[in-house]
Amino acid sequence: MNSKQQQIENLLNHIYNNEGDSYGIDYFGEFLYELEKYDFAEILACQVSFPLNYVLDFILSTPSLWANLSETDCIRIMSVLNPRPEPFSREIFDTGYIDIHFFCKYLRVNAIELFLQQEQFGNEDKLKILQYCSKISYFLFMDELDFENLDGDYLVHKNELEKIRLKLISSGTIKALDYTDNEFKEYIQRELKAIE
Repeated sequence: MNSKQQQIENLLNHIYNNEGDSYGIDYFGEFLYELEKYDFAEILACQVSFPLNYVLDFILSTPSLWANLSETDCIRIMSVLNPRPEPFSREIFDTGYIDIHFFCKYLRVNAIELFLQQEQFGNEDKLKILQYCSKISYFLFMDELDFENLDGDYLVHKNELEKIRLKLISSGTIKALDYTDNEFKEYIQRELKAIE
């Protein structure tokens, strides 16, 4: 492990271990100055041992780290998180798939299609993503509580997420994720059949 990665891990462990009952922008904002020294993809890669909901709150509380995401950045994040753990080897909601949760659920872009299009990811990697999404598809859609929390005080404002989503899909390479829950399940099943 290089010293930069060790520094990131030390900082993230400190943030996680001192978080207590306080989540959200106020808490994570205290560490932005230190966090902004590091690459967002590397930060995510160092958090795969933390609980998924904690890491999602971390991401949604620190938009300055990712507000300027490009298509290339999205692919790089996916690359840093690969190879993925076997789906459900640790728990049903695996932080090894944090990018899929973030891109699909909150930015509403089709990260699965983007992942499947990349030649650097093998069929085994693609199969893991599809198997994972097949089991947790319902949880890749926001509910009422998710929307309430995206108020700009507790977590990033939903309008900010929409701006980032529109910027990402404007290139035409990243597609909007505009399926209903049932359509999404059917899409995943079609893709699974194409790979298996």
